[in-house]
Amino acid sequence: MAESTPIRHREATELLVAAVQERMPALLDAVVTRIRAEIPLYQRDDIVTVDELRASVAHNVEFIVAGLVGGTGQPDLNPPRTTGRARAAQGAPLVEMLTAYRVGFAETWTRMIATARTVADIPDDALVDLAGTVFGLQNAYCDAATDAYRDEAHHLARTRERERAVLVEAVLAGTSAQGTLWEVAQALRLPLDGAFLVVVARAELGHDPMPRIEPALAVLDVSSVWRLETEYFLGLVSLGKRSRATSVLGSLGTHATGLVGVSPVFAELRQAGWALRLARLALDSHPGTIGVEQFRDRPLNVLLAAAPHAALDTAREVLSNLLTLPADDRETLLRTFDVWVDCGGSAPEAGAALYCHPNTVRYRLRRIETSTGRSLSAPADVAELVASIRAWNQLPHSNA
Repeated sequence: MAESTPIRHREATELLVAAVQERMPALLDAVVTRIRAEIPLYQRDDIVTVDELRASVAHNVEFIVAGLVGGTGQPDLNPPRTTGRARAAQGAPLVEMLTAYRVGFAETWTRMIATARTVADIPDDALVDLAGTVFGLQNAYCDAATDAYRDEAHHLARTRERERAVLVEAVLAGTSAQGTLWEVAQALRLPLDGAFLVVVARAELGHDPMPRIEPALAVLDVSSVWRLETEYFLGLVSLGKRSRATSVLGSLGTHATGLVGVSPVFAELRQAGWALRLARLALDSHPGTIGVEQFRDRPLNVLLAAAPHAALDTAREVLSNLLTLPADDRETLLRTFDVWVDCGGSAPEAGAALYCHPNTVRYRLRRIETSTGRSLSAPADVAELVASIRAWNQLPHSNA
């Protein structure tokens, strides 16, 4: 007698399943109608079409119903896995997919109860047991669909990240034809013209030196795209307005965990390759171990950067004995000359900026003249010194 109840329940389930399968088209119509009525996502055809929804519902419901008489073995979870992967690929939200499963199972169970009332010899306790099976299947299906959805979403994210990295590299290489550049810009959602910066940060292998920089810039209404390489973290920042450059530099400084070089602001996306070279120069000339250095946006600096090796060779020749001085002494003289030039050749103004007496400025300038053999009263000599000292300060080099 103890074994007769399970047998009787299985027979009752088989009867009910057979009756439900006879009414399967009506059941599928009801499930599809209810899902579309209760979930806004499925009321549109731009993500999941009606035909795709019906095919998915049929695949899942038919396996659910058939699985009710499959004994105690594990249910076939291929249908929910297939659905989970498909919805992730379509960009449907996970919560909407799970809601569809909840609604689908609820409608299926409601129809099964209605069918049971029309079939003789279906005891109530058999329906109670069957309810436990159905809700167990619901949990198993939702879990399988969720796992498949997340796996596919992670796979798609990695694929998009690889594709995005290639596109960023194409822009920063600066070698794309105009038509190709337009396509790349569209894919990255960047304008061809505007106000841009290129950022280069040192990176350790596999480590993002500024993991929160993209959302931080987004708060400033600034879009950016990034590429992590073995030794560098490269970024292209679309400012929208040149006036945002100061805020962006501040945000970069806040998030920097090491050295960061930044290009001058430039106006055309096709100049990104040129800007990358200037950002690298700024990075390599950074005097510290952490912080942001922007390439100084002056015509002479840009001219020197166009031929850095020739500029440094010239600087070594012009500065000659000045470069043999002890580092602190040399840097003091170079700094004094830079400030004197910025102050229009005024010793009193340079002294005020350097917090020293004007005669101290004049003494340092005479030492530069003596060390280099150039006269600060000769315009050609001044021009050579300005170019040479700018090259030495701006371009990476060995100190010797």
